[in-house]
Order: sequence, then structure tokens, then C-alpha cells
Amino acid sequence: MGRLFIFIYMLIVLTQVCGQPDSRFRPFDWVLYRGAGSITSITEGYTFAYIGTESGGLKRFNLFGNNFDEPITTAQGLKDNHITATHFDMQTGLIWVASPGHIQYSFSREGDWYANDLQTIGLSRYDRIKRIGSSSNFIWLQARSSFIKLDHSSGTLIGIYPSPDEISIQWSSGPYTGQSDLNEIFMNYSVMDGWILNGDDLIDRLGRRIPITTGFIGRHGNVFAGAEDGTVFYGTTTMETFSPLIPDIVNTDVTAIYDDGNTLWLGSQDFVSSKGISWMDPRSIESQVYSFEETINMTPSPIFSLYATDSELWAGGENILLVFDRKKDFWRTLGEERGAPPGKIWDLYGDPVHVWTGSSMGLRRIERSTRREDPIGIEYLFNQVPVYDIEGIEDKIWIGSRSGLFIFSEDNPQLRQGHDMGRKDFPEQMYRITAIQEFERVIYVVGDMGIAKFDLEEKVWDLIFTSGVYHEKTVYSLAVNKRYLFLGTEDGLVRVNKKTGFVKDYSFSFLGQGNEIVLEGKTLWLGTSNGLVKFKWKRDL
Repeated sequence: MGRLFIFIYMLIVLTQVCGQPDSRFRPFDWVLYRGAGSITSITEGYTFAYIGTESGGLKRFNLFGNNFDEPITTAQGLKDNHITATHFDMQTGLIWVASPGHIQYSFSREGDWYANDLQTIGLSRYDRIKRIGSSSNFIWLQARSSFIKLDHSSGTLIGIYPSPDEISIQWSSGPYTGQSDLNEIFMNYSVMDGWILNGDDLIDRLGRRIPITTGFIGRHGNVFAGAEDGTVFYGTTTMETFSPLIPDIVNTDVTAIYDDGNTLWLGSQDFVSSKGISWMDPRSIESQVYSFEETINMTPSPIFSLYATDSELWAGGENILLVFDRKKDFWRTLGEERGAPPGKIWDLYGDPVHVWTGSSMGLRRIERSTRREDPIGIEYLFNQVPVYDIEGIEDKIWIGSRSGLFIFSEDNPQLRQGHDMGRKDFPEQMYRITAIQEFERVIYVVGDMGIAKFDLEEKVWDLIFTSGVYHEKTVYSLAVNKRYLFLGTEDGLVRVNKKTGFVKDYSFSFLGQGNEIVLEGKTLWLGTSNGLVKFKWKRDL
């Protein structure tokens, strides 16, 4: 009888597991960086403070290094990036996370998440866990009008109570409602970097009132507060001073990435939630945002493309271009009257004299020094024609558009179709060219026909893969190295072995649409509709 009980118990537990996207990967082989939204809950573990957020998963703040580490999100197996409550159980070392519809826990505190549906522990699907705590033997969940008692190592339901039947419960933070211990701290502490504490609110550098959403007093004098705008405030009882911190990035989606060699510049389609244009240091995860609301001459717009030099940053929006003078720290907006193309500016390419812009409505060329359009005479050929990608390769401009592939030579001004360059050994027409990349003097283009390559030495076109290889998905971005092609698609990432044609399709739900790819050795950065994704792709060879 005892063996039967153990078998049934293990069967139930094993069916609850919700680990990484695939058993081949370690917990942080995939990392999703995403704007926090409001801060909802804070708890303290052995090494990290775990910070629950409205949209960015569980942020981890290193208590010894005073810096943010890789976040825990749906990429590690969470059911949702909306965290309503979190708690670290000092007795067992387990981390607990509540999200709409689920309660989860992890032994490793990184991956291998076990999940319980809220309905299986006596709650309705509309209930929300507001706070989590623990006693010596049990986990307590505070819901809307009841307290749920669980076994602290298995998550098994023990009972549902109108109030806890234990006194010694260590609670992690829930919604801030003026609790006396926290209120005393907020009345007496000061805040750095131009912020002011004003009762139950914070006032930022621009005078905006930001409600405090949660607060937590940890061990060893650590004190945390979370704000509605996603800012985390960290202080100590010794200094009685809070410092504002931004966990990784503020972007909730990433449509554009530009790697300038030191930082990744990020642009988003949802410019309201994402607030502006950001940069992130990929080594330290430090970031900064140039907020539309805070920055003079920076017109709010979705950002679809980015291009940077040592002195400038250009951003393609909708009907406008934003230009940032990096040395003078000054922004300006260029509208259609200065030559910005109408429509969504899908791509930017810069040379020493000009910035080329490709939009959903055509092609334009802007002179960098005057910030005005410098027509070249071929614009009418792309009138009302979407231009998806522009690349400068040797002394020519390669243009990928809905109507095909075109090459413009500036030395001997003329526009030629792609198939007129050398010999083309396949009958398929090259239409709707969405991505162009050059690697070791071979140019790869992606379109309706599939993936074709052009050898600059031999002057020969070859169709290396039809679109059926990647299930005819729409391709938004392309990266190439010696062995592989990486495709950002409508539902994730596809990797194709150039020699064998073997395909790895990473269509994980946490990815979303793969808008932009940056490949840096063993690390691939993917801008997606769900945020910025880091993938250690060599783990899966």
C-alpha cells in the first residue's frame, strides 16, 4: 500500500514539472530581458533579492555585488511573466512564484519549475495570490479573501482558512497599503538621483508622482521598495538612503537592435510601454533609456530601425527620423519636410556622406551634414513599394524590396536588378526580399523563393534552400557565420546548416516574432515581439 501511495505521489509531482523550453538547455542558455512594468513583490534569498514584476518576470538582485543578474522568465519555465507574488523559503531553499492562474516553485531557484493550477488548490481562476509566506513546515498563500496552507516541499494542499492558524509566519512583500514599519522608513529615508519621498508616493526628477507599490525589509539591514513605473529602490538601515535602480531594460518588445561594438541600442514598436530608445551593456546588463516624455526634440514614435556611428545615432520611426548627437547629447526630429520617407522606416544604412532609408512607402537618401534629402533619381521606382532591407557591400547599395532585389552603383550611377548581376542558375523569381547579409564575399538574400546566395568572386547566383525548408515562414532578419544561417521568423528562430541543410526550429512561445538578429561569437541576440532574447546557441550543436 505504501509503495502504491509513493508511486501515485511521484506521478502527480512529475506531471506538474514545467522546466526549460527543452531538456538540452541549461536554465540560462535562453534569457529574456523585458521591461518590468510595476513592481509587485520582493523577497530575499541566500544570494539574491527576488523582485516580482508585472511584465518582466522575476528580477534577481545580487545582494553581495549590488547588481542585477539574469532574470527568471518564461524562458526558464515560468507560466507567465506577470508575477503577482514571490517568496523565498529559508527552511527549504525553494523559491515560490505566483502568477495569474498558477503557483510555481523551484528547488534549483533557476529552472525546473513545478506548477500547480490555482483551481487544484481550491481557488477560482479569477483569484490572485497577493502575498506568500512560510512557517517552519508550511507555505501560506494570501488570496482575495482566504489563506491557503501548502506543504512546503511538495506544494500539496493542506487546507483553506479565513486567517492563518499559525503565528510565526515570515511573509514576503505584497501590495503596499501603508504598513507601519514601511511607512516609518518612507517618512525618514531620503532618495538619491533627484527623487523625493512624499508620504506613500515618490516624485521623480521631472516632478511626476509615482506610487509606491511594494516594500520589503530584509535581513542584515537591506531595505527595498518598488514603484509603479518599474523602478526598484535599494537602501540600508545604516545609511537610511535609497538608490533608484532599473532592472536590465525597460523595453517590452524589441523591433530594432544595433550593435556599436560596446552597447546594444534598442528600439520598440510599443513606444508607450517601452518609453523610448534604450542602450544596454551586454556584459553588465546596465542600461539607460532616452525617454520620449523626458527628452527635448524627441518625438514619440514606434522605432523600426537603428544605425549608429561614434558620433551619431539614427532611428527610423513612423514618418519621422530621430537623430542623436552622441557628443553633444542632443536629439532632433526630422519629418517629411526634411526628407524622412512616409510610412514605417524598416531599415537604415549609413555611409560617410549619406544615410539611406527604406520604408513601407519607398526609398530615400538623406545627406548627413545638412540633415536633408539628397535625391538620386531612382526614388520614383520605389514609390509605394515597401523596402525591407538596405546593405552597403563594397561600392554598391543592395536594396531588398517587395518588387525584388536591386543594386545601385554610386561610382557609375545606375540601378540594376539582382538577377542581372552575373549568372542565375535557378528559374524562381526573386520577389519580396526581406533580408540581405554578406559573409566572406558571399551575399545571402531571403525572399519568397527561399534563400539564395551570390558569390562576388564567381558572379553566380545559386538557390541554396527553398522556403519550404523553414516551412515558408515570413523571415524578418538574417545572420550568417561560417557554418550556419540564422533566420528570425514570424514565430521565433530557425538555424540552418549551410552544408547539410539540417534545420533547428526554435519556435518557443516566449520568443514571439524574431525582428532583428545580432550574432556575437557564441552568443546570439534576438529582438522579438516579447523583448530582447539572449541565446547561447553553441549549447545546441
